[in-house]
Amino acid sequence: MSRTLTEIYNEAVETRNKYLELTELTNDSKMSIINAFTWVTAAAIYSFETLLDVFTTDIAKTFTQRINGTSAYYANAMLKWQYGDDLIINDEGTAFHYATEDTTKRLITHVSYQEYYNEEFKDNILILKVASGEGRSLSQLSDEELIAARAYLNQIKFAGVKCNVVSHRGDVLVPRLTVYYDGAITKEELYDNIDTALIDFIVNMKFDSLVYSQKIIDAIQKVEHVTDVHIDHEASVEQGIFIAQYNDNNELGPLTKIERKCYLASGYAKQSTQQDAESELPTFREAIVIKLETE
Repeated sequence: MSRTLTEIYNEAVETRNKYLELTELTNDSKMSIINAFTWVTAAAIYSFETLLDVFTTDIAKTFTQRINGTSAYYANAMLKWQYGDDLIINDEGTAFHYATEDTTKRLITHVSYQEYYNEEFKDNILILKVASGEGRSLSQLSDEELIAARAYLNQIKFAGVKCNVVSHRGDVLVPRLTVYYDGAITKEELYDNIDTALIDFIVNMKFDSLVYSQKIIDAIQKVEHVTDVHIDHEASVEQGIFIAQYNDNNELGPLTKIERKCYLASGYAKQSTQQDAESELPTFREAIVIKLETE
């Protein structure tokens, strides 16, 4: 951002006064010859810096609108996809837009990307993982929406670029733990508080981040009246932090114990809905055993 005319003038005067040979021309009047020259010079510098600002803005706008082809570019472009609208690409093929911007049709709210080496193509393939919704309402795209999103990606990608869009159902989190509490509230109240803490933990997770088993335990430990969170190795049902993940065909994999950390296949986690493939998976309160500290 350019400096103001006054800032440039004051800096010019300060620099000028450092030279001893000019001290005899010192004059506080802005109408003096030396100060008049300084004002003219400052004005010229100000005009030049203002032009540079305009130039920088124009260049930034051009780079923003052009097709760059980077992984981040494709991820950002997916957030601008409008379901059901036709994409308009300019004659040069260097930019695209919709006739009307409609944020209500932008179904994709979260995108992450990663490049994998593909043996079949002997080259890297860009995988864009996407989800719709916000907070605890994150969900996968429907089959029709995913097909449309992939068609959109094919329109904007560079020739020869290998990329794909995937959208999975949320990873099912099952914290099988023993929680001890001080008895100051009822078990039902504590279950409600733990439910809230775990849901807040999931909602605040960064999309497509790692999930650490210890952080889930810490989230429960912070609940008021909880005195300890314990993994009981002698429990009849194995305890620990478990996760079940869906594949590209919406098939739920086995419940797997997280030893320390785990990548989220879908990019986000949720508790069991106990419907369809998740019917045998317990909810948070069903997985957690609560005991008094005195037990």
